[in-house]
Amino acid sequence: MQKNRDWAKLDDESLEGLLVERWVLRGVILAVMFAAAIASTYLGTRGITTFADGVTLVALLASALVAGIVAFSMRATDLRMHRELRRRRHPA
Repeated sequence: MQKNRDWAKLDDESLEGLLVERWVLRGVILAVMFAAAIASTYLGTRGITTFADGVTLVALLASALVAGIVAFSMRATDLRMHRELRRRRHPA
């Protein structure tokens, strides 16, 4: 089950650079999750009185859920990248 292993063809330095880029992207995704949590908390404390508030809350929660799923799947790929780097540097 190898969906996209283009990163396996990169040299060590390029692979490390890709990992740093992905780390920064996961930071941005985490910021989206925090922003959704803060906005959801604000809406919850203020009270959901209108239909627009309800739609906004559902959109915020959905975006936080999608961001979490993306970050989780990115981390799984990053672990495979780290294992590949370790294998290259310390062959058995």
